Amino acid sequence: MVVAGMIKHNVVKSVADLQDLLSGKHPLSDLRLGEVLVEEHLISIEQLASALSRQKKGKTKHLGQILVEMGVLSPEDLLLALSKKLGIPRVHLRGFDLPSQMLSRVPADLAIQYNVVPLAELNGKLVVAMENPLDQQVISALRFNTNSSIDTVIADSDDIRLLLQKFYSRLEESEALEDLQVDAVGSSPVESAESLYLMEQEAQRRPIVRLVNAILIQAVTKNASDINIRPEKDRVNVYYRIDGKLQYARTMSRSLLPAIVSRIKITGQMDISERRLPQDGHARMAWGNKSIDLRISVVPTVKGESVVIRILDKDAGLRPLDGLGLREDEYRMVQRLISRPHGLFLVTGPTGSGKSTTLYAILDEVKKRNLHMLTVEDPVEYDMNGIEQVQISLVKGYTFAQALRQFLRHDPDVIMVGEIRDSETAQIANKAALTGHLVFSTLHTNDAVSTITRLTDMGVEPYLLSSTLLGVMAQRLVRLNCPHCLVEETVEEALRQRFNLLPGEKFYRGSGCESCNQMGYRGRATVCELLEVTPEIAQLINDGAPMQKLREVAMAQGMTRLGDNALAMAREGKTSVEEIMAVQLEGG
Repeated sequence: MVVAGMIKHNVVKSVADLQDLLSGKHPLSDLRLGEVLVEEHLISIEQLASALSRQKKGKTKHLGQILVEMGVLSPEDLLLALSKKLGIPRVHLRGFDLPSQMLSRVPADLAIQYNVVPLAELNGKLVVAMENPLDQQVISALRFNTNSSIDTVIADSDDIRLLLQKFYSRLEESEALEDLQVDAVGSSPVESAESLYLMEQEAQRRPIVRLVNAILIQAVTKNASDINIRPEKDRVNVYYRIDGKLQYARTMSRSLLPAIVSRIKITGQMDISERRLPQDGHARMAWGNKSIDLRISVVPTVKGESVVIRILDKDAGLRPLDGLGLREDEYRMVQRLISRPHGLFLVTGPTGSGKSTTLYAILDEVKKRNLHMLTVEDPVEYDMNGIEQVQISLVKGYTFAQALRQFLRHDPDVIMVGEIRDSETAQIANKAALTGHLVFSTLHTNDAVSTITRLTDMGVEPYLLSSTLLGVMAQRLVRLNCPHCLVEETVEEALRQRFNLLPGEKFYRGSGCESCNQMGYRGRATVCELLEVTPEIAQLINDGAPMQKLREVAMAQGMTRLGDNALAMAREGKTSVEEIMAVQLEGG
């Protein structure tokens, strides 16, 4: 495949550049998109035919999206080809100086929701940068909200997102402060009917609604898993958890806190008058074509109410088994183990290590066999079609163990237990595996082998465990180097000796750039330690062999330890030595 660059790529840094570009706008090409791609030698005729065949079967995806998913076309090539096909300029916006008057032309929540940015008003039209200029729904929304004719240019989604983050970060807060009529409404724990009414009115004001929406949508665009809104003595700080690490996002005026928290409570169907006790809520937001679940926790502190919002994006959170980042041999082993008709397969690791994501990926794979599948979870994080999901309720006394007992009378083929927390659950799960069910669950252990000791400590008899346990996958999530800012990593001699690194061996890390929010990392992948219970391992479990003996035999049979797998990723340049240190220390 010929790399991008055959079609002109325009760098735009000012309104003057933009005006020059639009004045020479090319007419529409009579060629179809596929024909443009073939003409530019970006794909072959055979690849086009294959993509068109897939499109006829699915009928829900654009041709360009299918080609990108096939791996034969890069997103950049697609944008450049669309530019030629539509006669719409493709622009590069890094360093673009956005005029201040443009900020008010499109509301921040709308701009962030659709990932568009207004660049200028030229020839009586509002020029807007979009990733997909074919989306008439977005263009119509912009036309309605701005009361202007819209002219479009094509830009990379990351370029647009960076402009939005840079220029829109303070706009909504300024509008909210200007509109706020009551400063710190309801600061007393005892609320009067009048103050509660005022608080609710402030929470419903448009600037407050837009400010909260902008915080939520910006978190989604950054692929954050959590939003932390923390009150301080003289300000409110907002943090996003991205790739497992908290990142500072912004500081807001403390006078906005009561209205913001009230708005979030209303959204999550909580009691805005209750400010002395913790509350939990749930909401769902629409973002483009996505439906995103929000799980909200509000906790009163001495400095005010603190809010944490967990973002559950089904498209981002539900991954196929082959999308977890496993090595080819690990992927094949997991497939082999979960294809068994019965037995117990466990995914282990600390909180935040991606266990739930792995379990959902396994369920999605097993679902292809058309089996009766039941899950018991706390809480149910993602709705999955074709699977019956049950949520426990500790308040009502409905526990994992209780649900499992009932499941055994409900004719399941596959059972997923969100977490084995106690002896009773462990024993019932093992019993279910022993009586012909395929059981999946999670456990908090540092490595695969120690899981066996943990289960026997929880009362599962070794002779029963040796008959049911199929395998254990201990895992962590490792942040991946940002590919846009890779530099050679300086590794101290002490670390080289600790990890037995070869003299002169080179490693890499991200130095930090706009694409990765100056973090040096972008995205995460699973690194695991996979233990298959072979007949020899089963015999050792039955005999009550010590953990060290189990580990020695497992490694002799091909098990690779967590730390070694993480180090292999660093050697491939996927992550840094700094990032694998935590895995080495935790998982060995």
